[in-house]
Amino acid sequence: MRFSLRSGRHAVPPVPGPRASRATGSREQPSVPVPAQHRPADHPSGPMPVPAPAARPDDARLVDDDPATVEVVASRSTARLLETVAPRTWRIVATDRPSHHPCVDFVVFVEPAPALVVDVIERQPGAEVVVLLARNAPTKRIVAMLDAGVSICLRESPARLVAGHMVARRRRGGPRRRTRV
Repeated sequence: MRFSLRSGRHAVPPVPGPRASRATGSREQPSVPVPAQHRPADHPSGPMPVPAPAARPDDARLVDDDPATVEVVASRSTARLLETVAPRTWRIVATDRPSHHPCVDFVVFVEPAPALVVDVIERQPGAEVVVLLARNAPTKRIVAMLDAGVSICLRESPARLVAGHMVARRRRGGPRRRTRV
């Protein structure tokens, strides 16, 4: 079934009157004066200046002087988004599975199994584990991740917020995880 404004019981009636006045450019005068910022471009006062598009300044990135290596597991899009906002001194690496390398500072997972988190924490005691869950993730899932020992657990957050949590975690010091329950 197709919807049309000209047919059916919800049809819009045609507007009476000549349509030639619109083609010639004459306009109906408003009953209330139009503010200067809302005047059309053909008004005697001229068009309003259009601001230049804002370029992404360097301050769009977070600041951290110390280098860090962030390993994003199984989510290349998350790695790209983090790379745009993470401090310039950080190295973001997208991998298919955890590398268990001792030089990795953060391991970022998207919707992991708790057993995988426990394995990474045991094999990489110096790395901070970051888990990103879906917006509607049940509270039990978050509790399971925290009980597994993750450092940061967030529900569907923008990359800038995730990177901000990681920078704050670095500024507070090394990994201080709770003991697993």
